[in-house]
Amino acid sequence: MLHFGMFCDILLAGGETMKYRIYDLSVRAMLNYSKPDGLFYKTVIDKNALRSCLKHSAHEQDDNALFYQIMCVLHGDDFKYDSAELVTDLSDVIFYADFSRVFDRDASHPYYAQLQEKAAALFTNRGVEIDFGNGMHKYVAFERSASMSRNAVLSFIREDIFWKVTERIRLGMEITKCQLSKLYAYNGLMLSGGIRVDGINLDKPHRVIVVENQKHTVHDTDVITVEDDRSDAPVRKYHRVERRESVDILGYDGEGVISKEFAKVINKKLGGEHTSFQIRLPYIKGMLHQIDIHDFFKSAGVATLTDIWGVVHKVSDVDIILTKSMFKGYGWLCENNMSWDDYWSAFRKYNHALYISGVSKDSPQKFTELNYQFLDTLSMTADEF
Repeated sequence: MLHFGMFCDILLAGGETMKYRIYDLSVRAMLNYSKPDGLFYKTVIDKNALRSCLKHSAHEQDDNALFYQIMCVLHGDDFKYDSAELVTDLSDVIFYADFSRVFDRDASHPYYAQLQEKAAALFTNRGVEIDFGNGMHKYVAFERSASMSRNAVLSFIREDIFWKVTERIRLGMEITKCQLSKLYAYNGLMLSGGIRVDGINLDKPHRVIVVENQKHTVHDTDVITVEDDRSDAPVRKYHRVERRESVDILGYDGEGVISKEFAKVINKKLGGEHTSFQIRLPYIKGMLHQIDIHDFFKSAGVATLTDIWGVVHKVSDVDIILTKSMFKGYGWLCENNMSWDDYWSAFRKYNHALYISGVSKDSPQKFTELNYQFLDTLSMTADEF
């Protein structure tokens, strides 16, 4: 079983990671330059005003799949990085907007009501106009990662490339009605920092398959939850409820396996001898753990595996087994009448690749930083805590 201290950051050969220079702007400072324009506000920030909006000069952002896709739009799919130095190409293409102390303020106060009205205009097609030093451009609200959401940060991208980049990260799919928070969360996976791993023939037919997660039910389980008062009041009251009931458990949630042979291929690219890999692919996230799957299935007398689409694969052709819970785009793929083969066709068309955002450590560590999620799931009383 894995423990929470087994992962580390990964580096490029030579010990350097690819970095991008991205600007952070304070939305509260930006809104000082918002002026009424018809029914909405319009925000225009020139070079001089920009200085007062910057939270700091710029920060260095790790490489990720989204930045690579933007570079493809700017320079073509065959572009090459000059080196592992700081990349400045995106400094006036995408920026981060910090919305802290804006929408979490009490709108009953006239000042904050107006502030939120100004901020809301940034989400319309008016966006915000900014001159980062290369001329005035319009920027519109774009994507955010999970950590950005927790910190009230949202990216804005130059309007002229918005739809080109969106098409690429959505694999050409049309996404209409959906839960907006999920769309942001799954598109935001592309902002996860990681190392791009090219040239491993990942899209070889049958190499990567998706299977159902196993489920089992635990009966007569203690459950503590909250329920609302079922009123129609704008502010509902909740109360604690304790009961015993059957609970369905999803096995292997967010976890898959990788063959020993293919793990060696990835390790050769990364350097080191890792046995677990935290991965990112378009609409796919999770952990892969190295197992000798070919020997395992052979000893069990299993020659074929069936994926979630009912397609049968020879075990000898399979190197990575993903679980359905890892594939966040399954529903949208089905809505677009796309198959698993279509996924890989789009993967090639838009020049995507595997990204590794974490790996197992080469040796055990004496101390590790504790993750709050482990404390949340422990059966501890208040006194024991």
